[in-house]
Amino acid sequence: MTPPRARPEDWYRIRHVGDGVTMIDEPWIEEFYRCNIWHVRGRDRDMLVDSGMGVVSLREWVPLVSERSLEAVASHTHFDHIGSHHEFPSRLVHAAEAGLLAHPTRANTLADPYATD
Repeated sequence: MTPPRARPEDWYRIRHVGDGVTMIDEPWIEEFYRCNIWHVRGRDRDMLVDSGMGVVSLREWVPLVSERSLEAVASHTHFDHIGSHHEFPSRLVHAAEAGLLAHPTRANTLADPYATD
């Protein structure tokens, strides 16, 4: 039996938590590897904390993240947290990991054991 295939429009699940805070996740990713993506609406611009795996374009399929100016913040640079960071012009991370975010590889994002060629 062939497993079901996810359509891009179904890739992300969006839950409005309240007070301008929205949790986004990728239900098609096994729960152990799935990160919570947080969108926080600000007065002048919004903040995105983590961006998921990057399998499906976050900006294209979740309009909420492209409605206003946004700062994309990475809690850390593991592959499951920065997959869609490249889609945002303003990307922030702790200085100790700035080089990893600027030049991610399968090894330095810990994706190597999970990636295939």
